[in-house]
Amino acid sequence: MTLLYYAFVLTNFCVDDRVMLTADEDKGTRCSSLAFFSEKKINTLSELLGNDALRRLIEALESIIKTRLLVRSGSGSTISPVTFMKPSRVEEIPRDVAASYVDAYFQNLHSMYPFLNQRDFKERALGPNVQELLKANPAFAALYHTVLALGCQYHDGGTWEPGKGEAWKHFQVALGLIAEILLPREQLTGLQALVAMSIFAMNTCCLQIDEVLITEAARMAQGLRYHKAVGNEEGTYTATCRRTFWVIYNMEKHMCFHSQVNSIIADYDIGCPVPDIPEAIYGDFNWFLSAIRFSRILSQAYVSLFSVSATMKSQESYYSAIDQIQGRLESWRLAIPESFRPGLHPHFDTFSNSGTKMPAIYTHLRYYSLVIALARLTLYLSANETSPRTEENKRTLMMAARMVIELIQFVDTAPHTPIFILSIMPLVAMFILFDFVVHNPRHAETRDNLALLEVAAGHFSLQEYKSRGVMPSSLVGEFSHIARQYVRDIETRSHLQSTMSLRQATGAMAERVSDDATETGNNLNGQREGNLDHEYFAEWDGRNDFLCYPITPENMGHAPDDNPALGGYDLRTLFGSLIPEACFADGATGETFVSDPLFESRSFKP
Repeated sequence: MTLLYYAFVLTNFCVDDRVMLTADEDKGTRCSSLAFFSEKKINTLSELLGNDALRRLIEALESIIKTRLLVRSGSGSTISPVTFMKPSRVEEIPRDVAASYVDAYFQNLHSMYPFLNQRDFKERALGPNVQELLKANPAFAALYHTVLALGCQYHDGGTWEPGKGEAWKHFQVALGLIAEILLPREQLTGLQALVAMSIFAMNTCCLQIDEVLITEAARMAQGLRYHKAVGNEEGTYTATCRRTFWVIYNMEKHMCFHSQVNSIIADYDIGCPVPDIPEAIYGDFNWFLSAIRFSRILSQAYVSLFSVSATMKSQESYYSAIDQIQGRLESWRLAIPESFRPGLHPHFDTFSNSGTKMPAIYTHLRYYSLVIALARLTLYLSANETSPRTEENKRTLMMAARMVIELIQFVDTAPHTPIFILSIMPLVAMFILFDFVVHNPRHAETRDNLALLEVAAGHFSLQEYKSRGVMPSSLVGEFSHIARQYVRDIETRSHLQSTMSLRQATGAMAERVSDDATETGNNLNGQREGNLDHEYFAEWDGRNDFLCYPITPENMGHAPDDNPALGGYDLRTLFGSLIPEACFADGATGETFVSDPLFESRSFKP
């Protein structure tokens, strides 16, 4: 899939209203996903813009989304569906090629996902008996081929879409073995195969199955009791079990928070210590431990702010819960060395170094995703207030979006870059700044916001170019053009109105001159000031520090009472409509029916 498939994953974190049997009816459930474009909001923005450009753009994007979501075998589409069929013939990979792919994997990905014992894996994967091992052990075969798929992406073998490229060829072998991983007795190697497949599935080509794989890995880890103390001995096997569990924990908590589902890993039932992982430490920054601590904050935020039980809270209790999460988030941030610390402008040396760039970008973007979520929730709760807290969170929201777009310059536009980094966070930031521009066309910050929208538009155009059109993401850049044209129209209209007011004032003065030159001279000065000032400030109220941000049920992810279906959607569908999670072929007609389990969005908070 493309960014258009995963488009809204970051602003609407919610729970389906249909299960809210005890929730507060007035409040609904708060979410952290991106339900920006309900039908009502499209109408409001179109009225502001004075044209249907936004509606036409959204309809075009929706058309692309639906085309990709409904891909199935035999449909004649150029996009290949993801299948779990094993290839009829599996090619034997020369040892030197396999070695180069395995080395690339460990050099580029292992420190981010350190679930393998590098020496043990290389001994098996590059040993003389590897072919016999692959035939005898399906779980290891799936792990082996997925590592090759991940590694070959760094040797120009990556792919933007399923069914194409060398990386997918290897990954398809692993997909064909998935039944042999899930059905037999659970084992460490099978679990590691699921983790490796989950990592690959976070890329643009495989977003249809990422949640399934991560969830299955979390389920299997608990079935193996890895969340408990795996043993008192400190051997290699125990350390590998612990590594694997905490990698899954980090991935699953992130996925659940942004996918609007409760984690199946209970924090209160974990007895597995976090192992020391030297390869995940960068100088004085223990990246892996920091990532796990952040995931713990996400888990706490879901329970205290976005679960159904959280809706029972009073506004004061909600503010208190938000303050607690913000306090934990700030303590986490300050514990990070300055060269990696989010909230500061990125250190060029850290973000340009191939060894530290990805953990640095990931740390920053995860932080800003949570900041955005908390700010949106606060704005929703204070919708009927004008307070320093409200204004502060508007600026926090805007600055977080700006920082995300500033990070784009360091992101590799390549198939191996996770979609969260490549597309989702830049898209979230773009939508936020678009809202700020449209609702604050004369604000002093608008020019900077417009400039950053252009940067984001260029980023998405580059994706389309690099993917050779597989990702039709340049269309997203139209948001920047719509915003800039709107500001130009406002400036032109304001200039014309000012000119007309000046002419009217001059005409009035000319009539008075014939009566009494002296009196007229005095009166003219007063009238010129009065007319010009009134006309000008009627268009601009001079409150340079006040930012308008639309706090409406639809914008903040709250489903309208009359139509909860408009509340918001899983970000992967981008602009709303329906979420075709399952397609059922009608045997009689051959038509495809799409199920529609809508997730009502609320606010995006951690």
